[in-house]
Amino acid sequence: MDTGNIIPQVCAGKPEWTVVRDGARASSDLDQLVRAGYSSMLRPAAPPGVTCSLWDRSKGALVDRVSDGKVPSKLKSGQWVGFKGWRKAEVTPADINEWSRWPAPVNWCVVTGVVAALDVDIKIGVSETSPEADRGRALVDAVKALAAEALDLPVGRLPLRWRDNSTSCMIMLKLSAPLGKRRLHLVDDVTGREHAVEFLAQGQQIVVAGTHASGARVQSSLSNIALEALPVLESAKLDALIPAIVETAKSLGFHLASSKTSGGKDTKPPYSPAAAVLRAVMARRAEWVPSVVPCTPTNDREWRITSADLDRDLDEDLAIFPDGIHDYGAERTHTPTSFICEFGSIDDASEISFGRAPVYGPGEGQSYAVVGEPDSSVRRPTEAQALTWLCRTLAGPQFPAFAAGATWSSSLPEIARAVGLSWPALEATRFFEFAVGDEPATWQADKLAEKADTLAALQAIDPNAFDRLEFANEMQSAPVDLQKIVDERRAAVAASLPDPAAAADHADEAEPVDIFAQDDPAELSTLPSDCLPPMLHRWVRSEARRKGAPESFAALAAVAVASTAVGASLRIQPKALDTDFVQPAALWAAIVAEPGRGKSPVISAAEKPLRDLDAEWYAAGKGRHDRWSAASQAHKKRPKENPDPGPEPIIRRIVVDDITLEQQVRLHAQNPRGLMRSPDELLGFFGSLGQYKKGAEGDRSQALRLFEGRPIAVDRVGSGSVRADQALMGVIAGTQPQKLAEIARNLGADGMLQRFLFVVDDGAERQAVDEEPDAKAVASYRRAIRRLAGAQFLQTAPVKMVPDAQIEFRDALAAISRLRSIPGGSVAWRGHLDKWGLFLPRIVLTFHALEYGFALEDTDFWPSIGVATVRRAVNFARFLLRHALRLYQTFFAPDPAATEARAVAGYLLTRPDLEFVTPRTISDARKDLRTDRRKLLAAMAELEEAGWCRVDERSGEGPVRWHVNPKVHIRFQTQAARETQERSRKRQAIAEAGEARKWVNSDKLSEGGDGEG
Repeated sequence: MDTGNIIPQVCAGKPEWTVVRDGARASSDLDQLVRAGYSSMLRPAAPPGVTCSLWDRSKGALVDRVSDGKVPSKLKSGQWVGFKGWRKAEVTPADINEWSRWPAPVNWCVVTGVVAALDVDIKIGVSETSPEADRGRALVDAVKALAAEALDLPVGRLPLRWRDNSTSCMIMLKLSAPLGKRRLHLVDDVTGREHAVEFLAQGQQIVVAGTHASGARVQSSLSNIALEALPVLESAKLDALIPAIVETAKSLGFHLASSKTSGGKDTKPPYSPAAAVLRAVMARRAEWVPSVVPCTPTNDREWRITSADLDRDLDEDLAIFPDGIHDYGAERTHTPTSFICEFGSIDDASEISFGRAPVYGPGEGQSYAVVGEPDSSVRRPTEAQALTWLCRTLAGPQFPAFAAGATWSSSLPEIARAVGLSWPALEATRFFEFAVGDEPATWQADKLAEKADTLAALQAIDPNAFDRLEFANEMQSAPVDLQKIVDERRAAVAASLPDPAAAADHADEAEPVDIFAQDDPAELSTLPSDCLPPMLHRWVRSEARRKGAPESFAALAAVAVASTAVGASLRIQPKALDTDFVQPAALWAAIVAEPGRGKSPVISAAEKPLRDLDAEWYAAGKGRHDRWSAASQAHKKRPKENPDPGPEPIIRRIVVDDITLEQQVRLHAQNPRGLMRSPDELLGFFGSLGQYKKGAEGDRSQALRLFEGRPIAVDRVGSGSVRADQALMGVIAGTQPQKLAEIARNLGADGMLQRFLFVVDDGAERQAVDEEPDAKAVASYRRAIRRLAGAQFLQTAPVKMVPDAQIEFRDALAAISRLRSIPGGSVAWRGHLDKWGLFLPRIVLTFHALEYGFALEDTDFWPSIGVATVRRAVNFARFLLRHALRLYQTFFAPDPAATEARAVAGYLLTRPDLEFVTPRTISDARKDLRTDRRKLLAAMAELEEAGWCRVDERSGEGPVRWHVNPKVHIRFQTQAARETQERSRKRQAIAEAGEARKWVNSDKLSEGGDGEG
């Protein structure tokens, strides 16, 4: 920004701004800010609570919104309207004169550029008294001290913007040169409470005078400090200040929240091939990102591009990381190509430049979907065009163009080549274990050169392993420059033309369907990011590590316990308008694993807070009940001498073990909020409810009522009738695979078992880590569960989701419903999916309640569920669905043809050389199909329907030759690597078994000797 226009001009012997001020009936705020020299950067804003008409780009019309006091706006004919082009507007003396005549109240903002601010967004209320509040205040003081040091000022002389009812403040300063925005997302280690410290550098508005939405007065030092007297922050000082704040925050009990990236779970090596390619492209972001959006490359890990730079109306920024791209404003993560398509503009020469931001609005299940363009002349690239431009930018103009329809995910092998990596080498390096004695550290110079692709892949997949290899090589008497080998090979690969066979255009081929429908085994144990409340996730990690169990065990157990703690005390209305359909929170959950895998210890840890509470309630109520019982007996014997003791006192309960259905109904009658069943074994649970044998339809229907929380009555000869008007039950249990198979055979797909959420063991070997429990996480979890179980919620109406959350929820249910069409899915699988209309609302309600459980004691329960909560619940649901898919494929027989089709598909993936296959080819690979032609043709028909092959030749008896879709070898390379590895492992195991058999038969008796006499 040009600072020259803020210097007063002389007019009739007096400075022009002075003339304006002398004639103005302005508020003192405006007068003081003008006098201090901030006129050119001042913007008025409607005060909080008034109606302001703002231009909605997505609707192309003005819409009325309630002002929050922050949006620059103007008063026209008594109506507040948005200030068009406020970032670049030139303020004239006439503007100041007009503004000064507006009736109060008016909020006043300055636009950042010359003036900047360090926003200390740590909101601790003046009445808060807790260790958490003390930590927050200490952090505020520490940030002020560090900023004062950077500005070479005493803390007491820092220019501030503040309000009296909060610790939140801004440190005002001036810049000598443009700087980028920085943001630190800090989280309290104990409570998970989130704070932020943000450097506001350019194109943003800061309210410096007026009224806050809370009603507090906004005050600032700018009224008393002239612009030329503001302290200047140099770039080097800022570079030192940000990490200093991070380190100080850590010492005070905070941690830096992980930034969002598109790396997903691959945040630590070894990376998947897809993540390795993404990281390789992002490592060279300086070569292509500045062409797409306005930014200057720096050495910072995070590049922030403000919404002002992008010329859009969203509040938050776009962030470019070394491993991905996340748009905080539009609330989504980008691939490089989706990023280019959204912000780039392509010309006739296929060059891409910044094309401004599109218009955002609700759509496609997103709050900020692309719904239009502000400029009809902007031509956005297709994804294929974006891929071509990106790869040619990285590899050179010789790189071939991508065919129409190409996507980031379908083109990973080609993108890998553009950054000098071999996709087959990436896959092999991920799954292949080097033979003992033939590790890369043992390779000589000639073999290292020969294996250059492997070295490059190793560095991309596992940089730590490559570093260890480099270190080992440097210890050799004649070390080789491994980095040089890798760099030269990657340059050669990127510059080379593709293999004509590999580059064949398969556009006419069908897109093959994933008939495996299964994940990498690691996906069953590793929880996705943001799928649990932060403090609960911390508890899960600690318990899983110390008990040597997968995180999935602890996560499901804890969520099931929390759902029962809430029980029927809250209900959720899943649909926006249907008020009749509501759900409580209780879930049925089970962990499937062999003995000794940590099921029971994890379940015990999860349910301990409820068991402790149950014991306390029982102890408190039993004495009272015993006295009543004695008085009741006395009254029956001698009613004239002993008064009636009144109704039977209730012993409050929340956890029960193995009891009969009749006993449980009695407890439900006294505990309508709900109970948790925690049997030692799931099989025993079904037995106790009469569910284990076929034909027990009456008891079965009664048991199903316990899931729904409906009234239930049990009639027994001799003991009479027992009724509970509201009987809701949650379940957490463990079981073994063979016992689950027995349950599945007996119960089938009647709906009982389908009401359970399962996690299955991934089979990975783990050792329990001998370490102290995470005391803070344990204490927070215990407090949250007890708080939920004991809460008397004033919320009588069902809890609802806000509109954007409702959209997320609805889209998730639609996606779950589409899983019914997975090839070969069993009837039981489809029955389980039908129950997700009940599961997902309960998970959402439980997560919403947990936020209250983990919050401060004086925090009120919030009656509406937000987008972030629903999104977190959906992430957890996706994780559970992966387990469900594995379980139903294992324990419930799918279509036999689909099972054989998957086996044949696995074989085809190991034979990329086969362009055509015949029945003989298939039967040689699948011996079970040699004598059953009908079964073979049924399996191949499944593959035809899934797009894996097509009939190439027929006879009177049916197909005799099939053409294999070459796309399967591109799309399913990860599965192919697993198939190859598994087949190699089985062959090795057979060979080792043969050697062991020889050893067994190697004594002289096996050679026909007489033996000893």
